[in-house]
Amino acid sequence: MNATSRTMVFVGVATVAALAAAGVRYANRPVAIEGFSDMGQEFYADFQDPLKALELSVVKYDAETKEPQTFSVRQNDKGMWVIPSHHDYPAEAAERLAKTAASLIGVKKLGIRSRSKEDWGRYGVEDPSAEVAASASAEKDDETAARGTRITLRDSSSNALVDLIVGKPVENLAQHFFVRQPDKNPVFITKLDVDLSAKFADWIEPDLLKLNQNDIVKVVVDQYSVDEEQGAILQGEKYDFDKDAKAGKWAMAGLDLNVESLKEAAVTDITRNLDQLKIVGVRPKPEGLNADLTVSKDVAQNPLLQKVLQTDMQRQGFYIARGANDDVKLVSNEGELIAGTNNGVKYTLYFGEIARGTAKDIETGLNDPKADAENKDGEKAADEAKAEEKPADKPAGPDEGPRRYLLVKVEFDESLLGEKPAAPVAPEKPAVLNDGTEPAPPESKPADEPKAEADATPKEEAPTSPEPAKEASVEEASDAPAKEQSPDPGSCDEPAAAEPAVTEPTETAAAPQSTEPAAPAAETPATTETPAPENPAPAAEAPATPAAPGDDAAPAAQPPVDPKVEAQKQYEQALGEFEAAKAGFEGAVKSWEGRSAAGKKKAEELESRFGSWYYVISAESFEKFKLSRDAVVGPKDEPKPADGPAIPGAGSIPNFDLPGLGN
Repeated sequence: MNATSRTMVFVGVATVAALAAAGVRYANRPVAIEGFSDMGQEFYADFQDPLKALELSVVKYDAETKEPQTFSVRQNDKGMWVIPSHHDYPAEAAERLAKTAASLIGVKKLGIRSRSKEDWGRYGVEDPSAEVAASASAEKDDETAARGTRITLRDSSSNALVDLIVGKPVENLAQHFFVRQPDKNPVFITKLDVDLSAKFADWIEPDLLKLNQNDIVKVVVDQYSVDEEQGAILQGEKYDFDKDAKAGKWAMAGLDLNVESLKEAAVTDITRNLDQLKIVGVRPKPEGLNADLTVSKDVAQNPLLQKVLQTDMQRQGFYIARGANDDVKLVSNEGELIAGTNNGVKYTLYFGEIARGTAKDIETGLNDPKADAENKDGEKAADEAKAEEKPADKPAGPDEGPRRYLLVKVEFDESLLGEKPAAPVAPEKPAVLNDGTEPAPPESKPADEPKAEADATPKEEAPTSPEPAKEASVEEASDAPAKEQSPDPGSCDEPAAAEPAVTEPTETAAAPQSTEPAAPAAETPATTETPAPENPAPAAEAPATPAAPGDDAAPAAQPPVDPKVEAQKQYEQALGEFEAAKAGFEGAVKSWEGRSAAGKKKAEELESRFGSWYYVISAESFEKFKLSRDAVVGPKDEPKPADGPAIPGAGSIPNFDLPGLGN
């Protein structure tokens, strides 16, 4: 064997040895455990923007129907959020979906619990939509416990951003759950703070009517019913209530106020229930029924389409009736209720047939209409039997009792706004101010000022200038000579001596300076020879009389009133009142028109919202709108006696002896 051959043999042996060593090493390597390499990693590291999530799907297993139930919400092409699983009903989902998506960002694999498919049922992570065979590890008494809730977020292209099956909560760890990715086997533990509600009511606008009970000013409850066999309307009690906006008090039409009074609490309860009205399900209205609940022209002119429409509506408990004048009116099984608000929005609620089926059927109405019609009579009897078995003092809960279909019509009614403010009328200028002459200036002195000057002037100027006194009181001056003159002036010494003491106090004050008592008497005739009208004494007394204390009125001393001045004063006052009323009128009209515009806009929005749907309300809500006369009308309240000291004999009944009574 040459050197080359030996070398080749050594290389071959070495190769075989290396391969054997590699085989032994590979055979003895540790087995990789699935899932352990992902510990601490995020489930979906690429999902970081919650606004990219435009669709949410939640699938749960329904223990009642033994079927998976899917709830989904998404943004449609028009940018509106709708619920595809409920006939694309509008959803208030933007904020809720963003919060749900944000809670799924950064969800990590905190621990691994199992790598075996056999353990899915134990941790409740079976796919709710898959066919599941009972396993030894699953809880056989509760198949639902083996199934989880599958939650999926998708983007605008329907690509999955997050897709997880959430199972049972981890014991002794708050907000920790067992989870699994649908296409993988390992069961992980993770922390979740997410709302997995698949309830229809949690994703829609909870306030159905969008009204405030304090804005309601009119309520009409018409409790008629429909006899389907006879095709007749059976009129029941009708109650008509109006609210005085200023006083805030309710009144009832047809009430005898002499003996009856209104129980306002019953009306307040109705307004509160309207404010809090909730829905539990929806149905799309059939084609041909307009938003204002009138029939479209195409259907009205086609007897076949009209019959199809009537059949569909009758299933929900609504009928199109014709009156004596061929008027068309929508009527319902259980009457209607009208509510009007102070901004002119008028709601009409029609209460229809009982809604039957499972909870999902109640929400969506996806059950078989034919089967529903066949079981209608039997289920109606069962509902009535359950109602009779239920204690009368126990009200039905929101998920109990026969739920009712509801139709809502909204329109604008201007009469609910109250009367539109009327423009004030400008005052008419008096005719006396139109003769071309100017009235006396309003700055002239008041009537009492000339009187005061007249009182002062005679007192100061009487001794030196008696002429003004003559003009001031001609009648008193003319009467004075007749009283004071006598046939013999010389024989009237005593009255003459007494006259200066009254009429000329300044001269009598100087008299005591003279020591001769006869001198004043001798000079008195000289002073009395002057004519009586020239004596200033009567003139001084005339203005003094109206100035006496306590005498407020002196018509004779007041100057005549200029009629133009008085007319001008009254006209200017009326103009001021007109301007004030005009300013108030402008504000009142602006407020009235503002309420009118807001009411019209809201009525249009609500008409669009309610236009396509039948609603389902709970039995509890329906019962709150039913009234009896005893509930709203009571006897007239007797006036309460005023508190105070007891009146003798009051409160006691006289003791009369009546034949046949007593001993």
